[in-house]
Amino acid sequence: MDPKFASFLGSTLIDDGISGVGLAVFGMVVSMTGYRKGEKWAWYVSWSMPIGILAAQLNVYALTGSTMVIYLAVAFTIVSLLALLLPYRQFFPRKPLP
Repeated sequence: MDPKFASFLGSTLIDDGISGVGLAVFGMVVSMTGYRKGEKWAWYVSWSMPIGILAAQLNVYALTGSTMVIYLAVAFTIVSLLALLLPYRQFFPRKPLP
């Protein structure tokens, strides 16, 4: 492997790791505050988690070509969507009929 490419790939993966930690901390703060209380803003902000992780995984796939990254991205996306859609009525209760 070309040493320049290896250096670029290494620094890119480190940057992705740092971004992932930042996204995880952000998600924990939102989860421990507004999401627990059922506030609508927290539900909307929580959509940044699967979108951000999916974008990062696709970036890693573009750099490495590993199909395992795609499998992990699909699994994470399914779990994230379930976690967001199952408690939907907690955030958006049905309005009573007049």
